[in-house]
Amino acid sequence: MTTLHLTNARLIDPEAGTITQGSITLAKGVIAAINGPKPKGAQEIDCGNHHLAPGIVDIGVKIGEPGERHRESFRSAGLAAAAGWVTTLIARPDTTPAIDTPETLEFVTRRAAEASPVRIRHMAALTRGRQGREMTEIGFLRAAGAVAFTDAGHVVADSKVLARALTNARSLGTLVIGHPQDPDLRLGA
Repeated sequence: MTTLHLTNARLIDPEAGTITQGSITLAKGVIAAINGPKPKGAQEIDCGNHHLAPGIVDIGVKIGEPGERHRESFRSAGLAAAAGWVTTLIARPDTTPAIDTPETLEFVTRRAAEASPVRIRHMAALTRGRQGREMTEIGFLRAAGAVAFTDAGHVVADSKVLARALTNARSLGTLVIGHPQDPDLRLGA
């Protein structure tokens, strides 16, 4: 892969809230330098004062693979994302079967990489089968590539299971995404 040196660009930094004139060097498809000199042998591209921004990440995407590919596949989701300038999708684990084991996670990761023109990363289920009764192997799933954990629309009503899962996730420095609901509050309502 060629090293690219993009010049005459308006660089958007959403964290700093700035737009500045500058250059970016890409090596192997990754930003290697911002406002640095052109590396020897790099292909220079004049951006014509166009804007460059980080890719958009769409978090919490419902993709039908596995189990409901007729609704949306990795390929159709990836093509739709690419058409909207989205570079990364974060897929939910509410599939059939749920993404709750390292083997299932490795399968969908492989399928997504083969089928999609954009990066697809996966959240894994917080509890087995997204049933809220027994937490998943968070450490193994994280090691297999899970970027976060959620039961995606299902509430973990058992506070002991939730507390154990949150404690485990915290010790591993991983993200848990949940719905702040207590289904017991609606009983008798």
